[in-house]
Amino acid sequence: MERRVPTKEEVLAYLKDDRNWGRWGDDDQVGAVNMVTPEKRAAAAKLVKTGRAVSLSREFPKTPAPDNPNPAIHYMKRNVRGESGGSATDFYGIAYHGQATTHLDALCHVWDGNGMWNGRNADDVIT
Repeated sequence: MERRVPTKEEVLAYLKDDRNWGRWGDDDQVGAVNMVTPEKRAAAAKLVKTGRAVSLSREFPKTPAPDNPNPAIHYMKRNVRGESGGSATDFYGIAYHGQATTHLDALCHVWDGNGMWNGRNADDVIT
């Protein structure tokens, strides 16, 4: 089956015509997460058969690469308090946006000429 690449105008129409803006009210801040109701969570919990935990973690990518121009930074710092002890602290610096890490974007992550989620003005949302 041959697939046709949509035109720029068609893609822009998708972004306008298929929005959920206003679906959950003008003050909504969670978007489609509204669809994850207590009933849906209870139904999902009933699907559990073994209780096996599955890690979704990944190593922090610390090496620059084409898909990771801003690699993660990690260092530890020792805080000495003389003979009375001390502590150790971690610093993590992570640029989440790109292809090297997994993340969830907020509804204010991107916008177009019509604004952010639910038509909010970017200048009113971003500090």
